[in-house]
Amino acid sequence: MKIYTSYWAQVRNFPKNLVGLNTTVWPPKWRPLGQDKRGVWVIDCPPLKPGIECNGLCNGSCNPPHPEDCAFLQTYYKQLCNFNFNDFLESLEKLKLKICKGEALDDVDFALIVFEAPTKSCSERGQLQNWLKSYGVEVEEWQK
Repeated sequence: MKIYTSYWAQVRNFPKNLVGLNTTVWPPKWRPLGQDKRGVWVIDCPPLKPGIECNGLCNGSCNPPHPEDCAFLQTYYKQLCNFNFNDFLESLEKLKLKICKGEALDDVDFALIVFEAPTKSCSERGQLQNWLKSYGVEVEEWQK
């Protein structure tokens, strides 16, 4: 099992053995949660969604332009650090077994989904990657 980051526009390219984990407050209207007609799953991941303490910290203007100066991203990273990483991994293992059995797959990988493309520095992607790396988990952007 590998863990990737990705974004909503890429979900249409996911293979059946790549399970999307929604880390956004809400999914886009054009791709609701659940299984699509190709058999690709996208499941909500509430512990990795920006929490109430992040409300109002991002106005979408990327001001300041650097993620390390962004109150929203700093608060979001603190939220991640307060979440039990071992519980997260255990839940992924359980989900992996359930999907492998239900879909007759040998293995599944997971992609943590954000809205922004990798070229936008103002995104939760970097914080998610840093959080995983702090626990020794190799994470990269999923490529078709």
